[in-house]
Amino acid sequence: MTKQGRGEGTGVVPRYDPAAIEPKWQARWEADGLYHADIDPSRPKHYALTMLPYPSGDLHIGHWYAMTPSDARARFMRMRGFNVMFPMGFDAFGLPAENAAIQRNIHPMEWTYANIAHMRGQLRSMGAMFDWRREAISSDPSYYRWTQWFFLKLYEHGLAYRKKAAVDWCPSCNTTLAREQVVGENRLCERCGTPVTKKSLEQWFFRTT
Repeated sequence: MTKQGRGEGTGVVPRYDPAAIEPKWQARWEADGLYHADIDPSRPKHYALTMLPYPSGDLHIGHWYAMTPSDARARFMRMRGFNVMFPMGFDAFGLPAENAAIQRNIHPMEWTYANIAHMRGQLRSMGAMFDWRREAISSDPSYYRWTQWFFLKLYEHGLAYRKKAAVDWCPSCNTTLAREQVVGENRLCERCGTPVTKKSLEQWFFRTT
């Protein structure tokens, strides 16, 4: 009688091989529409959302660190019987993407959508329960037409207006900065480390009511 190795003859895989196992089951989940949120009046609804990444390069562990809690909660709610809608998308407007495109001497749209395609593949390989049919990309006209519509409504009702104000300005990035983008006692730009100055510019503001 020979001594069986661990897992042999028991139907248990002796060593987990993610490269072989995960693509197989992810393809099955996609074919079955496992994470699709369809209209179902018989089930309570739950909407989940996580951070939409900026498509300015590769995803890294920090992205997944931020997304994991949302994915875990979405799965928990689904196990409790909720009809979970968990969309995914890309926050594609922003200076980092524009600067990266300028450095590479390519059009920002080409750079951005190439990164989106790459990041989409990375996210799919993680096996998260995103409903990719509901993908949103903020630089798509079908998306930003609605942000423009909301802005126009605010403007029509006198809730959006322009005035001059002092802003934090990075002379290297050639842009205004949010307060959280100015770091340290020396007031440096978090992106490039350039000393930040104050500049008086005409800006859009929203009234609080």
